[in-house]
Amino acid sequence: MDFDNTGNIFINGRAQILEMFQYLTPQEQTRLLKNIKLRNPQLAQELQETSINFESLADLPEPSIEKVLTYIKAPILGVALKSLGVSKQRKILSVCERNYAEEAFKVMNTRLTNEARDVERACDRIKSTMLALAKKNLISF
Repeated sequence: MDFDNTGNIFINGRAQILEMFQYLTPQEQTRLLKNIKLRNPQLAQELQETSINFESLADLPEPSIEKVLTYIKAPILGVALKSLGVSKQRKILSVCERNYAEEAFKVMNTRLTNEARDVERACDRIKSTMLALAKKNLISF
């Protein structure tokens, strides 16, 4: 609940939906997006964007992963991969061209001075690339 300038209480439904959307299963998210898209396409797009994160990359089909990685340099991928579990790291690296995968793997296993900050930045960079490609309908989730 929030208060407006006159002291009246109002409920920000958009913010509540965006917050709750994070906790839904992928099937529930898809169903909710379809229903919302019929009435409010802009809100549906906003919800889809909030549900995308770097981990979403591993859930994409291989051709979509390849498409995303054509826009990402191997060292950036290597830094971002530090945030994933081994199985997702393997899945993403197995899609990559060998030299690219080796370079990313080397960076992934290198200690960084500000590792937490750098990992977050790398993940955000890949997420923004995924969002841009999704907006252009080059990949879909």
